[in-house]
Amino acid sequence: MHANLHINAISRSSGRNAVAASAYRSAVACAAYRSGQEIKDDRYNKTHDYSRKENVLHSEIMTPEGAPEWMHNRQSLWNAVEAGEKRKDAQLAKEIILTLPRNLDLEQQKEVVQGFVKKNIVDKYNLVADFAIHSPDASDGGKNPHAHIMFTLRPVEGEGFGKKLTGYNGGLDSREILQDWRFAYEDLLNETATKAESEIRFDLRNLKEKGIDREPQPKIGPKVNYMEKRGYHTEWGKETRKAAHNNYAKESYRRHTATYQLIGGGSSQPAFLVESIRADIANKYYEVMYGDEHSRGETDHNQNYDGR
Repeated sequence: MHANLHINAISRSSGRNAVAASAYRSAVACAAYRSGQEIKDDRYNKTHDYSRKENVLHSEIMTPEGAPEWMHNRQSLWNAVEAGEKRKDAQLAKEIILTLPRNLDLEQQKEVVQGFVKKNIVDKYNLVADFAIHSPDASDGGKNPHAHIMFTLRPVEGEGFGKKLTGYNGGLDSREILQDWRFAYEDLLNETATKAESEIRFDLRNLKEKGIDREPQPKIGPKVNYMEKRGYHTEWGKETRKAAHNNYAKESYRRHTATYQLIGGGSSQPAFLVESIRADIANKYYEVMYGDEHSRGETDHNQNYDGR
């Protein structure tokens, strides 16, 4: 059963927003899109209306104990976050995306997300979190349940917010915190599986931590999958195909090496040389088959679409 955790920064400089092509780099826009609501954006004097967005199953704001009531209002909350950040390249919030197991019903999904948010964000750091559960169609014909958790970077202090908790040395930008959250989510999922008397167990370690020599392969969402099936060569699809090709080449080499050793083949030094040659050939083959040469003759919007 698949589950995972990713974290993104929402900032004015990076353009992270509800829609990648949007000109507005706004936490308000992100919150409107994820919750499927209509929210007025004071900074840009614009109303973001996503009330017709489908597949939003649930949205909720969670605050620390004693937080002022206005923080439970999505429009007031994210407009206050925007107003409190003066820099044009300010980091406004962070977002955790939890891939939810398909075997959980909505109530179980809500329980998992609420438990994760309360323990790891709200109680631990005194931050406000705004989450939404989505369940769009997946490329395999099933559903892709996941949760978007937006949270403030400043803890609640009195009637407002305090000092930012960002930074790479023990702050919200550190690599350690991502690992902590990933393992916390893994523990929570396994606790839920045990309560449900399920034999399914989750392991959210990355490939390297598991000792698996394979490149992470990007997943193709329904939009990119739709375009690829109709002959469009997207950048996101290109990256996915390249990773799949490299992984296939690695697996083929491992099989050939095992056979060579089985019949009494040579030492590790020749094997290293063969591996280097194999990698060079595999990369060159991919460039010829799937690289820029393969894209000639396509329209500009097909070449440049990144699908993210």
